[in-house]
Amino acid sequence: MEATETERPERPEPPALRIVLPGWLAALRSPVLLGAALLIVVSLVLRLLILRDSYFVEDDLLFVGDAYRSDLTLDFVTRVHKGHFMPGALALTWVLSRIAPYDWLLVAGVTFVAQALLSVLALRLLRMLFGTRPAILPLLALFLFSPLTIPAFGWWAAAINAVPLQLVLVLALTDQVRFARGEGTRYGRHALAWCVVGMAFSTKGVFVTFLLFALTTAFLREREKGWITSALGEVRRHWRLWSAHVMVLATYTVLYLARMSTAPGEGASVPDPGVTADLLSLLLGRTFPSGAIGGPVDWAPTPTGGLTAPSDALVAVSWAVLAVLLVITVRYRRRALRAWLVLGGYLLLADAIPTVIARGNYTSLVGLESRYVADAVVVLMICLGLALLPVSGESGAYRRALPAPSSLVLAAGLASGAYLMLSLISIGAYRDTLTGNHVRTYLETVAGQLAAAPDNVVIYPTPVPDDIVLPVNGERRLSSHLLAPLARPTVRVRMAHPEPSEDAKVFNREGRLVRMSIFGFLATRGEGEQCIRTLDGTAFFPDAVSFGGKATAGALVYISDRPVSVTVQVGEERIVLSLQQTSGGLIHFPVTGVGKGMKIVMDDPTAPLCMTGVALGAPVAEGEQLS
Repeated sequence: MEATETERPERPEPPALRIVLPGWLAALRSPVLLGAALLIVVSLVLRLLILRDSYFVEDDLLFVGDAYRSDLTLDFVTRVHKGHFMPGALALTWVLSRIAPYDWLLVAGVTFVAQALLSVLALRLLRMLFGTRPAILPLLALFLFSPLTIPAFGWWAAAINAVPLQLVLVLALTDQVRFARGEGTRYGRHALAWCVVGMAFSTKGVFVTFLLFALTTAFLREREKGWITSALGEVRRHWRLWSAHVMVLATYTVLYLARMSTAPGEGASVPDPGVTADLLSLLLGRTFPSGAIGGPVDWAPTPTGGLTAPSDALVAVSWAVLAVLLVITVRYRRRALRAWLVLGGYLLLADAIPTVIARGNYTSLVGLESRYVADAVVVLMICLGLALLPVSGESGAYRRALPAPSSLVLAAGLASGAYLMLSLISIGAYRDTLTGNHVRTYLETVAGQLAAAPDNVVIYPTPVPDDIVLPVNGERRLSSHLLAPLARPTVRVRMAHPEPSEDAKVFNREGRLVRMSIFGFLATRGEGEQCIRTLDGTAFFPDAVSFGGKATAGALVYISDRPVSVTVQVGEERIVLSLQQTSGGLIHFPVTGVGKGMKIVMDDPTAPLCMTGVALGAPVAEGEQLS
């Protein structure tokens, strides 16, 4: 019997499981992109720590107070604030303030999201210019970890200028690169639109156009020709686009000049030569160069964070490093000098000169504020890249053969490591200067006091403490302006228009509502007398002086056997007070009149009224004096 093999049916192959990753996630398989992602994540973690330790300070409070004084009108957003014409920034602060006044989580969240977007877009710009190569990682790290950008990031009033401007620089350059490479004229229009956005958030936005033109003619189009020849050719070929840029700049300038009167005494002025020289020396001679290599390491504490305080040794090292970079890049890289000239021109035209015009008439210390050169870090990243690397599609970029790749990797690694070490030290030292908890505690106390106050509370305006908002801000630092947003609407109105009251309140230095007193002129009954003397029901106090304004008030201490009425006259103002029957009453009343001398007239000269004390001056917390 012959054995036969039984045929078995073939078993089907199990289905293969395939997981398709999103394009952005699949791209992280690239070591360069993975490294870039890690740099971005670490830098954002550091910035989260900065935001955690920061809080509203100085101008931040002014913006919130302004948001509750005005509607979102064209007149409001186009006013000039301390020399800044920034309708977009004012509109943003108005919206966020109306959503939730003094909500640090809200504004910090907006700042953080903008920074995260900026970090990713900066990486995209570097890849577009130089390709996805390891050499872009040090450039990205230079931008992400620059201590020069940290103070402006953690201070909301500076962040609404600095972060959008950096975003605009990156986005405008990205579109300009695509336009210059012939990908479509629409990208040229997009770059122009980003310039307009930049102007809406910062006066420095006017210089983005000049940066685009300089980089386009130096590196993006006809770079092999002379720079002047390339510039003339660019204007000739694309005159409509650049004419549109000029028209936008002219319109912005006219609007700025027309609205300067909305901020009298602020903004542009004739600089003092001595102050100007010192300011430029500090800003361009110490702050920027030390920050460019990861400094300043040390900071001088201020209410808004810190001023750069680099040592002389660090400044000398920074200049030596920049000089070596200049010599090496010019020696090896064709057109490297153009990149350094663009960087120097931007620092001078966009950062130094506007700062001198706005601040050069009173103090040179602003040259130690890194926020005035925070935007230049984007330009430093791009120009250093152009001085070192060929742009995509560029041939013959180097004058001579480069050193061995291993030597270049070692040099780049050591330089990047030293930069990151100094940057982390500088950022940590800056965090130590932050005092956000002080203002946070004050505002939280105020909010609690206002929530507990009755609807009929009478709160007189007083200046917030000097360490919250400086006296230079005048009436804008009054509690009726800065603290009213924390009150419910009924109380907010009463804070703006206090009425005569037997139980007037003010905020003390800790933010608590306490009884009110008057600091200034005081008259009492004479020795051995029961009442202040009157003549035919009139008392006159020639030494009383009123400067008017919202932070002026009077007080009257009296005894009366029945309700009576008196009229107080200060300057051209007349205030009618209804006094109650009391054996020892005190009434406070607002005074807006300006003049010397105060008259109190009893409407009924025969009324049984005995005045035992009269005061005129500034409202203060009981037991406190004006600082």
